[in-house]
Amino acid sequence: MVDKMTPETAAYRLFDMGFDCAQTVLAHFADDLDLEEETALMITSAFGGGIAGTGNMCGCVTGALMALGMKYGFTEPDAIAKNIMTAKNNEFLAKFKERCGAINCRELLGVDVSDPEQAAEAPERIQARCPHFVTAACDILEEMLED
Repeated sequence: MVDKMTPETAAYRLFDMGFDCAQTVLAHFADDLDLEEETALMITSAFGGGIAGTGNMCGCVTGALMALGMKYGFTEPDAIAKNIMTAKNNEFLAKFKERCGAINCRELLGVDVSDPEQAAEAPERIQARCPHFVTAACDILEEMLED
């Protein structure tokens, strides 16, 4: 287990410990969400690289949406709860896109990690860009989870 970090230090955990962006974001909030860190890491382990390395939705975004689901989600059909959840998701997506420019991994990195020819450029870009995206996601979530 790792002590609660600032959003910025959480971002560098990605590289220091070998976790990907989705894992880093959800694990950063695990204690706040009454979620075991190990469970958070396991749940999100398939979402790095834009969902399983496809370059689609950024793992920072999927990890953040999971955190919002843990806080605002519902377990019984409930139109009001569903509307609240949808509003929270849309709020996060808009804030992340405003701050980072996109929500998809391939757009954020400027390379398609699912394309073998482009994937060779990915590690350098991940190192240079992903800490910023993790920090942004964590900053936005810090604010949203306080509600």
